[in-house]
This record gives sequence, C-alpha cells and structure tokens, in this order.
Amino acid sequence: MEQTGGYAERWGLDRILPRDLYESLKPVRHGPGRPIVRSGDPARDLLFFVEGRAKAYSILENGRGILAAFYRPLEVLGELELFTSDTYALTVEALTDTVCLVLPSAAVRASVDRAGRLLAFLCERLGRKLGERAQAESVNLRYPVERRLASYLLAASDPEGRIVGTDDLGELADFIGASYRQLARAVRRFRDLGILDGTRGRIRILDRERLGPRAGDRYDR
Repeated sequence: MEQTGGYAERWGLDRILPRDLYESLKPVRHGPGRPIVRSGDPARDLLFFVEGRAKAYSILENGRGILAAFYRPLEVLGELELFTSDTYALTVEALTDTVCLVLPSAAVRASVDRAGRLLAFLCERLGRKLGERAQAESVNLRYPVERRLASYLLAASDPEGRIVGTDDLGELADFIGASYRQLARAVRRFRDLGILDGTRGRIRILDRERLGPRAGDRYDR
C-alpha cells in the first residue's frame, strides 16, 4: 500500500475517494507498446493513470486506427463506461512505462451514495476529455497534413526529439487522417527544411522550435 499511497497522495486521490475505495486501489504496470485497455473489452475497472505517457485511439471497421488523444497523469480511464457501457470505447496503449491505480467498476457503482467528491471529479474529467476529443477531431478536419503532422510530433516526442508514439509512416497516416503519400510529402518537406530527420521510414525531430509554429492546435492539451 505504501507505493499505492504515494501515487494516490501525489495526485490527490486520497481526498476524493471514500476510505474503502482508497484502500482497494491496486497498482498495475504496463510497458511501452502494451495495451492498458482495449476497445470492445469488458469495462470491469476504473483506472487512474498516474505515471507515464499513453495514446488513446479508436479502431474503425476497416482496422485503421484514428488518434483520439495523448494521456499524461493525472488521467482517468473507464469513467465514460462506468454507467453507460459494458465495454471500453477506446484502446489506450502505453508509450512509456506506465502505472495505473485500479478500482473495480462494480465497487465504484456500489459506493455512489457516499462518493460525491469522486463523482464530481469524474464529471469534471469527462467534460474536459470531451472538449479535448473535439479539439483533436478539429485538428484533423481543419488543418492541412503538414500542420497535423507537426501537432502530432510535438505531442508524441520526448525532449530529445525521439517519437514515443508510433513513427511508422503508415500507422501515423491513419492516426492523423492522411494518406501515406500526403504524409510522406510532409515528412520530406520538414526533412528538407532541417526540422526532421526521416530515414528508412522513421522520424526524429531535429528542431522543435521551428516545428512549433507550424503546428495546429495540439492533440494533447
């Protein structure tokens, strides 16, 4: 409980959870590339994302993934499904080593009559997340491919310019709603400008300061 309590206190969960739920928190770790939750899987847990970075995306019927958002602490997974769905709506994949504090959804539902602070917290998070989802969709609708690419790279990179989200051009094209040809053209232009290093289909940011002004609204807020 010591490690769990440390995360819970750092993010203020000890102030919003009833005591029995607080004592039921369990830490779950996922390594890079591992799914934290999968779209369509039973929504059995409410998860508090307390360490690391992750990406959330939906899967279309043709198997293509569409980026929804990037997640950093503190984030909540499964709050939308808590009262409305038996299955998770989005796939959330770890980009780095991650930690979630997990509660069974059934236990949360059973505590609603004495969990006013938790419910208020979840409502606030839902409202913010819906706004961010609309923002991400507007990025794909409003901006040309170069601006979408710049926005994605800024959200998905570490301080050294390495991409912690996918830098596979085919997958990235799906995520930002572009064709492979459109994306390859944008990468080539950024590479010619000395902003990106793009070799063998991979990408690394060389000049973040010059990339920033070329981005639309970012996928992570």
